[in-house]
Amino acid sequence: MMKEDLLKQSKELEQTLEKQLQFLRQDSQVYLKVGGLAVLGGILAVYSVNRLKGKSKKKVAKKKKGAKKKGYSFFGNLRSRLFWMLVTVGKAKLMETLMAKVVAEDEPKK
Repeated sequence: MMKEDLLKQSKELEQTLEKQLQFLRQDSQVYLKVGGLAVLGGILAVYSVNRLKGKSKKKVAKKKKGAKKKGYSFFGNLRSRLFWMLVTVGKAKLMETLMAKVVAEDEPKK
């Protein structure tokens, strides 16, 4: 009896294994199709972006050749200098605040 039960069990296990392998093959085909589509979409996207970039660069290059150079701008220069002055002032105030905090933290420890 034991041998017969073991043989039945082994046959059932072989059948279930065969079914699982069939499902795995079917699923792997689906995954391969989806992966292939994803790779193909990525390649097409990269190709189209490269083509569009190349065209836009050519158009911009043609426009730049015919454009006149701009002269000296007083307000552009002033705006730039004002910006950097404000950055320097802000940095100085930040350093003062940080140093004041450091000094205030050191005093209670004594």
